[in-house]
Amino acid sequence: MHLYLLRHAEAVPRQFADPERELTAHGQWEIEAVARQFTQRGIVLDACYCSPYLRATQTAAHFLERVGSTLAPDVTERLTPERRAKVVLEWLELVAAEHVLLVSHNPLVSELLAVLTGRSEAEMHIMSTCEMNALHVDHVGVGQARFLCRLSPVR
Repeated sequence: MHLYLLRHAEAVPRQFADPERELTAHGQWEIEAVARQFTQRGIVLDACYCSPYLRATQTAAHFLERVGSTLAPDVTERLTPERRAKVVLEWLELVAAEHVLLVSHNPLVSELLAVLTGRSEAEMHIMSTCEMNALHVDHVGVGQARFLCRLSPVR
């Protein structure tokens, strides 16, 4: 499995309910920048799962549109910010797709990246908004992924 971990793009600051924060204009730009880099690699996604939080569903939908995918994001509570990597790993064992995009939040995406690549908490890379980390996973589990590349919006 090729796993693409994407943190949602920039959202408006927290004022009301966190799940309802929407993307900013800069967040839209971030998605376009990362989608351009992704498209250049010629990858075709088989599945897309995202958190139900508005900024994640917007990021997933806009990203898929920008890369020319006809997939619809599959919304799942498993990818909300308060979830733990262990829960996601157990679920990923059941996912039968080759190229899988997960759109979620910190701390979950950073924790997933660390756990899958066998990094300690001290070595954990904290993902920026709209940063994507691509991994090759033969068997879902701690330290079982090989890091492929990192895509991030750059000016």
